[in-house]
Amino acid sequence: MVSSSKTEILTEMNIDHHHFQVTDNPFEENSCVLWFRDSRRHVPFIPVGKFSNFDKVRILNFIVKYSSSQQLRVEIERKKFEMKVNSMTPCYFERIEKMKNANQAAAFRDLFNLDTTIDHHDLSKKMKMMVKRFHPDVGGSNRAMSIINEAYKYLSERAVKQ
Repeated sequence: MVSSSKTEILTEMNIDHHHFQVTDNPFEENSCVLWFRDSRRHVPFIPVGKFSNFDKVRILNFIVKYSSSQQLRVEIERKKFEMKVNSMTPCYFERIEKMKNANQAAAFRDLFNLDTTIDHHDLSKKMKMMVKRFHPDVGGSNRAMSIINEAYKYLSERAVKQ
């Protein structure tokens, strides 16, 4: 995985506690990657999306929308999780199984793409997405579904209900 620190920074911007960087895309010529991090926390930048070229106005418009629209941020996170679910392989579940022995909470949060705070509503939505993909009745794996159910039960017991 490439990090924002490994590529040339084209521009940076801060809006409130949202810190953005735009870097060259090392995998695709003439494109760039928009990175984000919450400046209130000491966490690395995460990729938000790719732009086909470095158009400052288009990127600035997107950043303003992203910063001001909770709904847009939620939709982007939903799509990213959906892409993650669609790319999960049996090897991914084997890795979760191995991680589980060392740090069960971290392994299960990784499976559901969650931070340290577990929102019950978010967890339920992600569970439904995973069931649609991995339930044995729709051609999924019994082993994967077993791990998903175990993780959901574990995380549900620790979730913040709103």
